[in-house]
Amino acid sequence: MATAIKVPRAARKELMTLGENIRVARLRRRLTAEIIAQRAGTTRQTVAKIEQGDPSVKIGTYVAVLQALGLIKGWGNIDDPVGDQISLDDLPKRARLKNG
Repeated sequence: MATAIKVPRAARKELMTLGENIRVARLRRRLTAEIIAQRAGTTRQTVAKIEQGDPSVKIGTYVAVLQALGLIKGWGNIDDPVGDQISLDDLPKRARLKNG
């Protein structure tokens, strides 16, 4: 049996926003949840869960639905203002715990 993951409130809110944006995009295109489900290789019920921002749906399924809507380009871009301040040349090869 899979262990339930406790999703922080801020992350749940973002998933709900993503789900609502997916729903609006689908409706703007006048596509049914069934059509998107077929294109994404999932079920209508899973598309409904995505549109509700359900965190139990695998991220790959979210991505497949975005692809089915033609919205995949740019989806993986991360806004990282803190990271942008750090030069790519100064990045370590891997993160290590500091002793102390």
